[in-house]
Amino acid sequence: MEFDELLTELTLTLNALHRKQICQEGQTLSQCFILFSVPDGGIDMSTLAQKLGLDNSTVTRLIGNLEKKGVLKRERSQSDRRVNRVFLTDAGEEVLSQLESRNAELGERIENQLSDEEREVIRESLEGVLWSLSKEQLRLS
Repeated sequence: MEFDELLTELTLTLNALHRKQICQEGQTLSQCFILFSVPDGGIDMSTLAQKLGLDNSTVTRLIGNLEKKGVLKRERSQSDRRVNRVFLTDAGEEVLSQLESRNAELGERIENQLSDEEREVIRESLEGVLWSLSKEQLRLS
């Protein structure tokens, strides 16, 4: 398989596993990724949209749905009233904890299928691929 095909297959397979094994029932993959992407100190919606590679309007809609579920809240930035920041609620922290736990379990199951040598080589390779993907994402911003 060519490198581009491997990247596509990796993305599709990881997305399917996230949908089936990590996201909770009634949550979309995009909603799960939003929850994973909101740091403790919150994040402004434009930065979140950029990080996820989504339009601002799409993120606004997704945030609205997560607000209705009580897992996120929006607040106007104190320094710039035009900017909305997104924060996890207490319920959101609990949901995120569950997502992170299932994510860790999946990672452990996959990692346990590899030898010690394979783990180290793959970890270093994935870090290199992630670095390259991050640079590409910045280039496109």
